[in-house]
Formats: sequence, C-alpha cells, structure tokens
Amino acid sequence: MSEIFITEEARQNAITMQSSNDNFRNLPLRLYLEGKGCDGFYYGVTFDEKTEQDLEFPQENLLVICDPDTLEFCSGSTITWVDDERGRGFLVENPQHRKFRGKFYKRQAWQDKLTAKVSAQSNSTKR
Repeated sequence: MSEIFITEEARQNAITMQSSNDNFRNLPLRLYLEGKGCDGFYYGVTFDEKTEQDLEFPQENLLVICDPDTLEFCSGSTITWVDDERGRGFLVENPQHRKFRGKFYKRQAWQDKLTAKVSAQSNSTKR
C-alpha cells in the first residue's frame, strides 16, 4: 500500500499545535498539492476536516490524511519539521519529486484537476 510518513519531530510539533490551538484540536493533518511550477509541485500541510474520499495514515496520537489525487503524486513522501534559515514549519520530502518537473504536467487535465482541488479547498475553509 502507498503511504505518507511523518518524522517524530514533525509528529510531536503537530500534536503540540493541536493541543495549543482550539481550531486544530481533533482535526487530522492533511498533506495536499498547493500548485505546480517548473521545478515540481508545491506541497501544503494543514489541519483540516476529513472528507469521505480521504485516505488515512494513522500515526501515534495523530491522523495524517490526503486525497487519492494527492497520493498519486506524493506516495512515499515524508512530512518533516524544519526550524532553520528556511523558516519554521512542516516540509514535505517527496522521493518522486524529480519525476514531476518541467512541462509534462502543464497539460490541461492536470490544470483542471488542480483548479478544482483549490476551489474545493477554498470552499471548505470558508465554512
């Protein structure tokens, strides 16, 4: 089975964020595709409500989720935590990242899929 992984440091920081912010309490941690550039995908990690089609990747005291379309491009990825010159927060390390570089994914089908996903995510955050 395809999986999404999370480092211990990222898991601990997610749990800390959940316990210190009422808006995150009891919500799973979502991995999603935020966009696409010449060098590959831009990834997002946030606390979000689980939908019917989401896939679950249970961790100790934390549920990580993503939708099937995201998993197609992020299978085997690891969510890590950084606190350095790049900033502080979650970072996604995708072993498949090089495969998705360049113009191959500029095709209309990919653009339509991403546009629909972004629209659906913005509608869910407006609730």
